[in-house]
Amino acid sequence: MGTQLRKHPRLQAFLLLLILSTSQILFQKAQAEVILMPIERAIPTQPITKLEVIGMVKSILNGRVLSVKKQSTYTNPDCHHIKFLEDQGEFHMIQIGCFIDNVVQNQ
Repeated sequence: MGTQLRKHPRLQAFLLLLILSTSQILFQKAQAEVILMPIERAIPTQPITKLEVIGMVKSILNGRVLSVKKQSTYTNPDCHHIKFLEDQGEFHMIQIGCFIDNVVQNQ
C-alpha cells in the first residue's frame, strides 16, 4: 500500500490536509480552562496553607487534585496554582489568590 500511495500525489496531499485539520480540531478542544478564584485568610497574619486550598477546591468541584504549587510573590503572597481533574474527565488549571494589582499612573 505504501508504494501505491507514493504514486498518487493528490491522494497524499488530501490525506495530509485531513490529518492536519483533524489534529487542529482536537488540539483546540483539548486546551485546559484556567479558573481564577479569590481566597481570604482565616487568620490575617498566617499565610494560606495547601490543605486550605485543596479543601476550597474540593468544596466547589468534584474530582481529583493532581498538584498544588505555591507561586507566591510580594504582591500575591497567597497565590497557588492547582491542576485538577474532574470526575467527567475535564482538566482544569485553577489559580487561587493570584491577582495582579493594576496600577494606573496619572500623566
